[in-house]
Amino acid sequence: MKKLILLLPFFLAACSSSVHMSQVSNDPSVHLNNPQTVEVETAQTVVMGFAFDTDYVDDAYAQVMQQCPTGASMVNVEYVTDHGFLHWTNIIRMKALCSK
Repeated sequence: MKKLILLLPFFLAACSSSVHMSQVSNDPSVHLNNPQTVEVETAQTVVMGFAFDTDYVDDAYAQVMQQCPTGASMVNVEYVTDHGFLHWTNIIRMKALCSK
């Protein structure tokens, strides 16, 4: 029983990570000459079910469009969640090809 009590903080502090979705889209109207890869990551923190910064997906999209003013193609969007004790973090990772 004492060992269980000693190990309890480690069990409560355990974490995990989960990839919920990965999507790739292609825009044939965007012509890429000398394409470069753009990577953007934004996050949202949720504590005990209370979400903060709910526009993190819009922020990621705006950052990609800011770095690719002529348009982006081959956009890869990943939705990832990192779990912790009584909180989790939702992460959006966007990778795109664009002409600079």
